[in-house]
Parts: sequence; structure tokens; C-alpha cells
Amino acid sequence: MEFREEDYKYAIQDFSNVYLGARMTYQDLADYDGVPCKIKDAVYRIFLKEVSPDMTIADHLMEIKEDSLSFMAYQQMRVAIKVISLVLKTDKKGKTKETYDIKDYSLQDFMADEDIHNHPDQFMIQEISFKKRNMMLLHL
Repeated sequence: MEFREEDYKYAIQDFSNVYLGARMTYQDLADYDGVPCKIKDAVYRIFLKEVSPDMTIADHLMEIKEDSLSFMAYQQMRVAIKVISLVLKTDKKGKTKETYDIKDYSLQDFMADEDIHNHPDQFMIQEISFKKRNMMLLHL
């Protein structure tokens, strides 16, 4: 399977949730029409004060600090972080097969997982999602 950067650049909304592809940069978030205005406001007021506009959400989450405003904003939105990892599984016949393991983390669980931070090349953050209700409670 070929990995294309554009596959993970999206902003999708349904009735009660927002899904953002983790390969979007903060400049993409600010420019994209499908991103809610409250998130665009948070990008300008919070995120761009701490990171450069060309940093992706995934890269930012890998180096975010717990005492930063960005961490507080993501915590208030109660983001769920979808992480994909490549796993080698052995079947009963002894053949190894590559499969993808997908896990959803809360921000606290993501920060506490040592494997992700010690071996970032084995994991890929696919998307973040949050409820619109939590987005509206975001204090800017």
C-alpha cells in the first residue's frame, strides 16, 4: 500500500463530531473551508503562537508539552487521537504477515504511552477527532 500525504489531509464534520487529518498543517487548517470557525480562531490565537504554520498536527502532538497552551486547548476539546502501527503477526503455520493496528487514544493516554514517544517511526497519527460540544466550550 502506497502512503500519500494527501490521504491524511482532510476536515470532515458530521452531526456531532469533527475529524481532522493529522497531516494537515496549521496553515492548512486556517485556510480550509471545511474547518469550523472556532478551530480557525484557536489556530490563530493559540497554536500559531507556539508552532510554525507549516507544522503538521501529527508533528505537534509528538512534541507537545503538558504545560503549553496547545495541550490545554486539546485537553479542553477532549481530542481522540487515532494512531496506526504496523504489526507483524505470525499465523498457525508460522508465516508472518504485516497488519495494521489502529488504536484510539485520549490525550492523556497518548502522552503516557512510552512506545509512541520512544519509537515514533513505527507509529503514524492518522487523525484527531472531537465533539462539537467540546469545541464550543473551548476558551480562547
